[in-house]
Amino acid sequence: MKKNIYTIIITIIVITGVSCKKSFLDRVPSDYISENEVFNNINNAEGFVNNFYVNIGSWNYGSGVSYVTSAMTDESKQRWANGAILFNTAAWNPSNFSPISLDWTQGYAIIRSINTFLANYDKVPEDPNDPDRRTRLKGEALMLRAYYHFVLFRGWGKIPLLAKPLAPATDGDAVFLERSDLPVVIAFINKDLDDAMALLPEKHSSNALWGRGTKTICMAIKSRMSLFYASALFNPNNDITRWQTAATLSKQALDMALANGYTLTPKYADAFLTYAPTECIWGRNMGDGGGGGATAIDQVMQPLGYSGYTNCGPIQDLVDEYEMKTGVAINAVGSGWDPKHPYKNRDPRFYASILYPGAKWKNRTINIYTNDKDNASEPGTNYWWKKFMTESLVLPGNTGGSNKTWTIFRTGELMLNYAEAQNEAVGPDATVYSAINAIRTRAGMPNISPGLTQSQMRTAIRHERRIELVFEGHRFWDVRRWKIAEIVDNKPVFGVNYTLSPTNATDTTFTYFQAQNRVFDASKHYFMPVPQSEMDKLTGKNPGFTQTPGW
Repeated sequence: MKKNIYTIIITIIVITGVSCKKSFLDRVPSDYISENEVFNNINNAEGFVNNFYVNIGSWNYGSGVSYVTSAMTDESKQRWANGAILFNTAAWNPSNFSPISLDWTQGYAIIRSINTFLANYDKVPEDPNDPDRRTRLKGEALMLRAYYHFVLFRGWGKIPLLAKPLAPATDGDAVFLERSDLPVVIAFINKDLDDAMALLPEKHSSNALWGRGTKTICMAIKSRMSLFYASALFNPNNDITRWQTAATLSKQALDMALANGYTLTPKYADAFLTYAPTECIWGRNMGDGGGGGATAIDQVMQPLGYSGYTNCGPIQDLVDEYEMKTGVAINAVGSGWDPKHPYKNRDPRFYASILYPGAKWKNRTINIYTNDKDNASEPGTNYWWKKFMTESLVLPGNTGGSNKTWTIFRTGELMLNYAEAQNEAVGPDATVYSAINAIRTRAGMPNISPGLTQSQMRTAIRHERRIELVFEGHRFWDVRRWKIAEIVDNKPVFGVNYTLSPTNATDTTFTYFQAQNRVFDASKHYFMPVPQSEMDKLTGKNPGFTQTPGW
């Protein structure tokens, strides 16, 4: 076989002085430099490692793409015609399902870079002023290689595992890729995480390292991955030992998080409106939400009347999922829910997460017939995201805002992970109630009812995940791993209108219109197809590599 020698040209992120807890991800790229210059200089090597973090995920790009996946499941509807429309109408295919396809293309691109770093690690010199720096970089590389492989496992199930540099498929040589069986994939990721944990602290003592890999992040990845591996999509025979493993790992992750100060933020809304909130185990700076580009979540999500784009509106099914303040479902007998005042006395997380007709926002009432009316050519649902929105931010001129964090892992999720795994492993014992009730207490909701069966607790936990983690990028994947997407994502979704009585200002009639009809094909939509562009690269070079079944 021809020996391939090629020079890698790398963008290096310059390490500069940063203020307290300023994310290391917010750095300015310098000029391009050669491979030798990278690995023979610890500063350049760290800049190379920084690039591995670029696709870890945020609200609008990277792994999972939260606001787009929200619009591709029973959370939201997107107004603009793009990838979400293709998903919801079952028109997607291997050639057009971006941005989820980026999890494959960008994920493997970063994994290849990580393998280049690890192959050249012996060249990286020690830092005489920081004896832990060199080993920390290796730990971060291993953690991130595990994380990106997890993202690929989540979307594609059986995947190729890359443990060493891979020559490009275009050089004329064969590229031998094969999909590894699920136990092999899980073992590979766990080994990388174990090796990373041996090199990383549980939490960094320096604010300048906030957002970089830690042992606690590794445990959080293990918790989430083990939950997926135990769930119906990956565990059709319901092997109970997988749930036991998930419960053990989630408990270890939760204990480590709490021991290192990752406690629940006292107010639910503050976990998404402040920079580096206490329960954020891993996250990145998402700016103040204004302006334009990658950080402009307020600009993209707020109603038109506030100079927003009202891009992604919650659907009625999600609104109806929020319980009454008493902890009773709105459709339960005696709930007290009033169809004339449907948003009254609901779970406080509803008011922290969703803007609705008649809500007060920025010193005025939202009105869908005047200021906040959608464009006729791009109808929404007449609901808007409020979670992550900063009320003091004035979009014209971008004043009054402050930096906030996009959270990838937080303590609230670990509590829910543990509750779900423990309930499936042994049933609804006291520790399951404790984990769920801690979250509900923080939200201002009553404890869940005692004496639930395992099935009833399963329903309660799934409800709690939907409400607590709304718009954070979980629901799209949860309904897949539970194998309920063929139900919840395979039906019409609705928005709201209302009519005021001409004689009684408090008498309002709410009506619900079909905003979209969703289609989910259970024969193939649970797993993602390999992007066609990637399949084309392997044509004639690796005939043993096959497309995802059904595609």
